[in-house]
Amino acid sequence: MTHNVIHDVILIVDDDPVIRMLMRRALNPSMTHILEASSGEEAIELFSLHLPDLILLDVSMDKMDGFECCSAIRAMPEGDNVAIIMVTALDQPEDIKKAFDVGATDFMTKPVKWPLLNHRIHYVLKANKTIKELTKSKNRLARAQSIAHLGSWEWDFKHQTLDCSDEVYRMIGMQPQERELDFANLIEIIHPDDREFLTKTLKNALKNKVSYDIEYRILNGSGEVITLHDRTDITDDFTGQRLNGTLHDISNRKKSEQEIAYYAYFDTLTDLPNRRKFLVQLESAIALAKRHGTKLALLFIDLDHFKRINDTLGHKAGDELLCEAAKRIKMSIRNTDELSIGNNQVDFDNEHIARLGGDEFTLLLTELTTFDSVAIIAQRIIDELSKPYFIMGKQTFISASIGISFYPDDGLTGDILLQHADTAMYEVKNNGKNGYQLFSHDMHKSLMDRLQLEAELREAIILGDQLQLHYQPQVSSLNGKVIGYEALLRWNHPTKGMLSPFDFMAMAESSGLIIPIGEWALIEACKKAKKIHAADSNFTRMAVNLSALQFNHANIVDHVNNALLLTSLPAHLLELEITESAIISNVDDAIALLFKLKELGVLLAIDDFGTGYSSLNYLKNFPIDTLKIDKSFVDGIVNNPKDAAIARTIVQLALNLGLGTIAEGVEHEEQYELLKAMGCNDLQGYLYGKPLALDLF
Repeated sequence: MTHNVIHDVILIVDDDPVIRMLMRRALNPSMTHILEASSGEEAIELFSLHLPDLILLDVSMDKMDGFECCSAIRAMPEGDNVAIIMVTALDQPEDIKKAFDVGATDFMTKPVKWPLLNHRIHYVLKANKTIKELTKSKNRLARAQSIAHLGSWEWDFKHQTLDCSDEVYRMIGMQPQERELDFANLIEIIHPDDREFLTKTLKNALKNKVSYDIEYRILNGSGEVITLHDRTDITDDFTGQRLNGTLHDISNRKKSEQEIAYYAYFDTLTDLPNRRKFLVQLESAIALAKRHGTKLALLFIDLDHFKRINDTLGHKAGDELLCEAAKRIKMSIRNTDELSIGNNQVDFDNEHIARLGGDEFTLLLTELTTFDSVAIIAQRIIDELSKPYFIMGKQTFISASIGISFYPDDGLTGDILLQHADTAMYEVKNNGKNGYQLFSHDMHKSLMDRLQLEAELREAIILGDQLQLHYQPQVSSLNGKVIGYEALLRWNHPTKGMLSPFDFMAMAESSGLIIPIGEWALIEACKKAKKIHAADSNFTRMAVNLSALQFNHANIVDHVNNALLLTSLPAHLLELEITESAIISNVDDAIALLFKLKELGVLLAIDDFGTGYSSLNYLKNFPIDTLKIDKSFVDGIVNNPKDAAIARTIVQLALNLGLGTIAEGVEHEEQYELLKAMGCNDLQGYLYGKPLALDLF
């Protein structure tokens, strides 16, 4: 096996060829890479081409002497890495000093002691290699420190100044080794909030000779805040004790930690605290209120009709509206940046407002002595949120429902207060929205009862043996014969007995349970209609009510079609009753949906006609078959001329439009006679029969 041996390159520079020859002969035979130059100019050229490891340089030469040549080489790239031995007959101290001033590594006088030359060169080369390795190591360390944003420093406890690496200077915004650094001028660039802490730490290190591991901030030359991790250790050697430290620029890490904390505790859309942060703040506020004996109020704010914005204008518009709503809530409580609560002036900022998620916000009012001002604030928020919004070039409106709970009256923990404020907010929703409500324990009991009833209704749907349909007959005003039935939902509750829709329908709609219930009811009603039709030739229709939620459900056409297919009921025997309010909420979409249902062949009736938002302009465009006169008009038809006039108008309108009419709630013969005289086609009510199970079919 052979090894590649790297030989040192030596350059001999002398204008005397005899001296060059003698030097070459005196060198060790192993030194085979020897170059010669007869002038300083030639030496510079050869150096740039070959980068020798050592130069034997004569001082006294024509044109460019050795001093000039040495100085020129040192100024060249890599010029600092070559060992230069200057050879001269001059031996005055000033000549030797000049040689070292221009960069000579060593100095030899003539006549040269040739036997010692090899040894001299050997040790100079060895020393120069050591210096090169140290320089490389230092440069590697400096590069690594620069990449890692890591600097080092040392203090001997004796002097004021610190021995700092170049990276330390760069961290604090200075040029490397720009000036000597001591603790006094370093303290000046420490962030004002951290100066006292660092000063105490340094005094303790000086007094007790102990190390430390801390973080602090500095302001660099450009005014940028830099966060440093300063870790130290005590060393003890023959020179005495020293404090050695490393400085690590952790600004990027701190920034990442702050971003992570922001995403963990703040809503990125509105820049408000999120649910997690709000719950922490709520518990802190409760602890403070308990300690000081003060009160606090929690407002739970829910935007009304926000889903409509998302569905019609898109989620981008919804996001824009949420940001605007957040701003308005802030403005509502600012009131020239201060809000007067009782006898105190309390500053309110964004920390008191949070976005819990979706269209829900919370507001925490702390340090209250009375609750009087809370209602004023709630109304101010409602008024502000009710003003028009201009979103994506369109004007739109929303409102807000606000529930309010108080500490300590309504709860002693954050979870309870939030739950009770939520309960109060839903009470506003159930009562028409756009208002505020203070929590009460009766309200809580009512909500718990509703939740229990919802759970029981879910179980009833799963079990399948508690929900029933009862059927009320519809008769012809001409001959009194039963020509159809209306299917009416009943719930045979295991403990409460038979419940009518009045007892559970609102809850079924708000929970969405009306969708599976309605789908079941359609199938059951069609099954019964099929049996009745087979047994009774006078049977012409089975009426089934569709709630607003059912009617606007994306799959309602499929639900109706599926019921007809499963039961093989002729479509013209099924009549769907739809309220005016369900249709009028979005007329264009409603008309399109009515035509799709009509294409199935079913009959369509407007239920409770005259009690909703009737529009004759739209009515002519609806593909409907029947107008159903509401019981509220039928009740007063005999004794109240106005009710009679309304009923007569509806019947006449239907006749003119080619529609049928049916009056519900007929209980007396007088009502029957009047309706028949008006021309009403069909009648329904207790006069002809209560809703029954019709088990005979």
